[in-house]
Amino acid sequence: MLTIEQLQNFGVDTKEGLTRCMNMEAFYFKMIKMGLSDGHFETLEESLEKGNLEEAFESAHALKGVLGNLALSPIYNPLAEMTEMLRAGKSADYVTMYKPIKEMRDKLLAMC
Repeated sequence: MLTIEQLQNFGVDTKEGLTRCMNMEAFYFKMIKMGLSDGHFETLEESLEKGNLEEAFESAHALKGVLGNLALSPIYNPLAEMTEMLRAGKSADYVTMYKPIKEMRDKLLAMC
């Protein structure tokens, strides 16, 4: 079962996340699990693999909001960087860039 200490050890700003969830720990954990299970993760990965950067931007932008609200900064920060690069239409190896984001997401989801 996920704990505040595990999240803190992972680098999550639990104080901010709990504040956004009315300091209700069970609710915060529920929202984390829902956020990490968001279908935009799969859509983002598929879009990046297909080279559909417009669709990838839409998914990354949606996830950025979810992860930011939960203060999941270890995932949020690199995803926010990717989102802005996609917004600007910058050329990059987004598939490789997404890999550590997915790995961190999977680790957190496994803790849930």
